[in-house]
Amino acid sequence: MRLIGGFLHLDGRPAEASRLLAMAAAMTPSASGPGSPPRIVSHVEGPVALLTLDFTSGTAEEGSAPGGDDLVLAADIRLDEPDQARNEAGLATLLTEAGESGLRRLAGDFAFAAWNRRDRTLLCARDGFGVRPFFFAHRPDDLFVFASLPRGLFATGLIKRSVDPDYLVSELLFQFDGPERSLFKRVERLPPGGWLRLAPGARIHSGVHWRPDSAMAGSRRIGPRDAAAELSWLTQQAVRRRLPAAGPVAAHLSGGMDSSAITIVAARALCPAGREVLAYSHSPGPFSSYRFGGNGPYIAPVLQQEPDVNWQPVQIGDPAAFVLPEMDPDQLFPLDASHRESRVFADAAARGASMLLSGWGGDEGASYRGGGVLMEALLRGHWLYLAAELRAAGAIRPALGGLAPLLLPETVRTVARRLAGRPSSSPGIAVLAAGLMRAEAVAGRVLSQPVKPLEARRMRHSLLTGHGLTRRVEQWALLGARYGMAAGFPMLDRRLVEFALSLPSWLFVSGGWSRRVFRDAMEGVLPEELRWKPTKVDLMAEDPVHVAAQRPLLARRLAALREREVIAGLFDLDAVAAWLADLPSADILARTIETGQGDWPAVERAGSLMRAFRVMAYLEQHG
Repeated sequence: MRLIGGFLHLDGRPAEASRLLAMAAAMTPSASGPGSPPRIVSHVEGPVALLTLDFTSGTAEEGSAPGGDDLVLAADIRLDEPDQARNEAGLATLLTEAGESGLRRLAGDFAFAAWNRRDRTLLCARDGFGVRPFFFAHRPDDLFVFASLPRGLFATGLIKRSVDPDYLVSELLFQFDGPERSLFKRVERLPPGGWLRLAPGARIHSGVHWRPDSAMAGSRRIGPRDAAAELSWLTQQAVRRRLPAAGPVAAHLSGGMDSSAITIVAARALCPAGREVLAYSHSPGPFSSYRFGGNGPYIAPVLQQEPDVNWQPVQIGDPAAFVLPEMDPDQLFPLDASHRESRVFADAAARGASMLLSGWGGDEGASYRGGGVLMEALLRGHWLYLAAELRAAGAIRPALGGLAPLLLPETVRTVARRLAGRPSSSPGIAVLAAGLMRAEAVAGRVLSQPVKPLEARRMRHSLLTGHGLTRRVEQWALLGARYGMAAGFPMLDRRLVEFALSLPSWLFVSGGWSRRVFRDAMEGVLPEELRWKPTKVDLMAEDPVHVAAQRPLLARRLAALREREVIAGLFDLDAVAAWLADLPSADILARTIETGQGDWPAVERAGSLMRAFRVMAYLEQHG
């Protein structure tokens, strides 16, 4: 794992080495992890200063920035192709020869800044899904400063740290404005697949080197057997490319097909060589009858099939700290030891792992769940396929009911539910969250849910290019950085994503099964009971129950939070108190979640309260 940073004085004044050292100190984790302390690689030349913190070297020695006579790099890269650019020297050669046009040839996970000594330009780029983070601040004709972690920017003293309240509101309301925004004023993200180039005394240039192509969606003509064979090979290659050269590897094992396939492929690659796969499963607490993270019947066969896998169940640590956690100063995400992901990274780092593999991104690509597939068949006149799938599903009326949300406006469906005596649908996350906030904080915002495309091919492309995917992988990257660990996402491998996106939609729903092409591809990899599992359990379903269980603690904390002006100005704390007081008991909420029957709106309100209290905790600690 590596972290990068640096700055360029656009007015041409000399860069200060002391600012670079302050940036390095701020981004070096205090937690003990593999390769910690990092090797500090720096370069100061005229108006530019570049920094790389290398956690894989196992030494705290200082070194010179890689590159050639013409180019100097600060790079956090894991490149798959082209072959000649898989290390810093090869990347420097490619960029020297081709500039930003060479970025289109890069596949892998990367974020870097390259200083060209000849034309005095700085080229920055980020991979297509934002697996490696890149934050920056730009003052035209004055300053450009960048870092893997926001706290690195502020440590230089070149920009002031200021939380953006409007961003907090957007996050709570799920009204994301774009991938460029960040939690802090005047700090931006380099968008996934984006690049920018700038130089002293010149204007900034920017563009996109790669994003999933909408024209590619559903364009390939291929049969199910060939599609499954190619998908199997690409999936296994994607996992193997992300395995580090030494040491154990951590992996999420949720009981889902994606994480299980990744764990199994990694184990088969590493265990014969005496290397270990640490498989982490989220396990529910005392309020749930589920075991093995709600997916016990599917995790157990993986462990039986791959006995060398070192299984590590992970539970919430301190339930009180879970609802009022210590928050990461760089993002709206807990870093508290009570939080599951923090516990995973801390344990894996202590065992010597430098990489965490996750199945995130599979639902949107290779193991697409099938939303909009039948609608696409309906709209495109594929009647025989549609009829066959409705028959195979075993229940035509429920299948047609699944199409209704895409055929009828919400107002019509609401009236129909009332006439049938059924409850109205949820008001939506945005409307629900708005009930906890002051009216002026949400004034002028349209509290609507995003409109989903009707057809599966468009829906698949929309999911792969949505902000939610990037934000989630970035959360893991920022959290892992505290332990000197990187996060890898084989299901977001560029080759795998492009192939999956190109497949005809009907391959994902066949014979009455969703995710069909991935199920077929994982024959011989996944245990059969997992390969043909019919359902998927929400591993975070019990989280709202902890809010109800900690209601007295939250009520006391709310009274103290009323004294914080920034919090009282953002939230309607009387509404928060009323929602909290009206929550059912933890046992009632747990039964509702497990059975799907009961006061479901109360579960949703508890979930919104959890999000609100975490924002309040962030503002109290870092605002």
